Amino acid sequence: MDTLYKAILKNYSIKIADNTSSYDSSKEWIYTKIFYTLEEYIQNILSLKIENNYDETIKDVVTEYEKYQSYEVGKLDTKDNIEKNMVLLGISRKLFTHSLPLIVAEQCYEKLLKDARVLVQDTKMAAKRERAYSMLINLIEDYNIKLLSTKVYWDTQKEKDSYKAFWNKYKEITKLKETDFIEYVKQKEILFMKDDMKKLGKDKTDYSKIMTYYKRKLVDYGAMKQIRNTFKSKGKYIKVKEVA
Repeated sequence: MDTLYKAILKNYSIKIADNTSSYDSSKEWIYTKIFYTLEEYIQNILSLKIENNYDETIKDVVTEYEKYQSYEVGKLDTKDNIEKNMVLLGISRKLFTHSLPLIVAEQCYEKLLKDARVLVQDTKMAAKRERAYSMLINLIEDYNIKLLSTKVYWDTQKEKDSYKAFWNKYKEITKLKETDFIEYVKQKEILFMKDDMKKLGKDKTDYSKIMTYYKRKLVDYGAMKQIRNTFKSKGKYIKVKEVA
């Protein structure tokens, strides 16, 4: 059964893989199948391996498996489902490096990021939007640390250099974790939001609402200056943009 599940995942990977790591919305059903197969594997195979101490290699995923178990109880909303699939991908990076190669896992992460951004944009209630935002920040960290930090081959040298600069900043911020945890969390959020804004600016999807949300957060954190939204010229009010 273990071999069968790996073969199924490899089959889906072949269907979704191409020369780019970009998420392809036309293959939505394949992403759904991948997450469904990963969940079946964890329920039917991984649970037995952990219970019977079957394999030494699974020790590294026990903590992630326990996180997954917390999503097995009760009715899951959209945020919970995205978080659950994030855990599934985290486990897959340790168990299915061949059946679910990095280029495919990257597209799966991109799909979850898109879903998380849309959720933040569409959520009306402030408290729920904040929870969705926290989930998005965790997902961005997972994507950058568990996947991109292990990436060897990049589409362009510019992308590689951009991530290297991001990674160096992240490592510097991480040093604050032991001495000033609150500042560490704040600086990490600022880094993630600014990096995500660069990516959203190149995306064809309308992310204007989440861009505004990010800007407000950055202004609150003192990482972006806010200037007046309008000024009067020749009897007319002209809108101006916030500047970082």
